[in-house]
Amino acid sequence: MTKKRLAVDQDNVIADLLSYWVDRYNKDYNDNLKPEQVNAWNWHHLCKPECGEKIYTYMDEPDFFLNLPVMEGSQEVLKEMNLIYDIYIVTAPFNMRNVLPKYEWLKSHFPFLDSGKFVFTRDKSIINADYLIDDKPSNLEHFSGSKILFDAPHNQNEDKYYRVKTWNEVREILLDWK
Repeated sequence: MTKKRLAVDQDNVIADLLSYWVDRYNKDYNDNLKPEQVNAWNWHHLCKPECGEKIYTYMDEPDFFLNLPVMEGSQEVLKEMNLIYDIYIVTAPFNMRNVLPKYEWLKSHFPFLDSGKFVFTRDKSIINADYLIDDKPSNLEHFSGSKILFDAPHNQNEDKYYRVKTWNEVREILLDWK
């Protein structure tokens, strides 16, 4: 029997980009911004004026993506789902310098996944999978399979897609949908 294909985004789905990014900003600019206050993908308007758009330069640092914490429950659920689904990690690098650190992070935290199925692309609609789990609604928009929106502060106004808030919810629906 052929396994169904599951495509999973990296940032803010299995890697906690937002918490780490906000924490770095708070330390560097002596601020107390909370991740739940970041209600847009582009959030420089929430930063102190002396930071502004410099917030995006963090992603140019070689170690930025290597240091991201793992989203709670993602390792356990993906390890379990790897027995049932053909899993692809599909991530959109911010620039070419991000590809190697993102790849190394995946190898380090998800060694049970096939690294030949790590896909680096900004256009996720090219992925031929049954399901895509992503936190960015625009990545789901043109995807041809079933769309699962992983809950994040910046996607709270989106109601077009099936929403999950935790990896335990992901486990439940994937077991139900297999």
